Amino acid sequence: MYEMPFGLVFRKAVLWHEGKEHEFQNLQDIRRDPDAFRWTFQGSTKDGCRLEGAIDGTGRSIHRLPYLKTDCAGSFEVTNNSLARASLRLERPGKPSEVLETSTGAVLEMVGR
Repeated sequence: MYEMPFGLVFRKAVLWHEGKEHEFQNLQDIRRDPDAFRWTFQGSTKDGCRLEGAIDGTGRSIHRLPYLKTDCAGSFEVTNNSLARASLRLERPGKPSEVLETSTGAVLEMVGR
């Protein structure tokens, strides 16, 4: 999810699974917690797939960096963990629900705390 100038917000995820691309539009937050550095969300595709994801950004590789604003009028803090844990529950029409998990293969980045 990216929030850009002029009120543009992009909420999209693409999952490649079993050789097929699944594009999830209009992701919705279930819970976004910058203090605990966790994010859960859900989304769906046009062909009826549903996705629920949970990303846990806590852990030893978490770091915080100041980013300079594009107009150079100051900076803001970004928290990042490139070794986050993630769990995705994928539901596809006519197939059993699947859970996909990684203990160190996800990236979570949030502005603020």
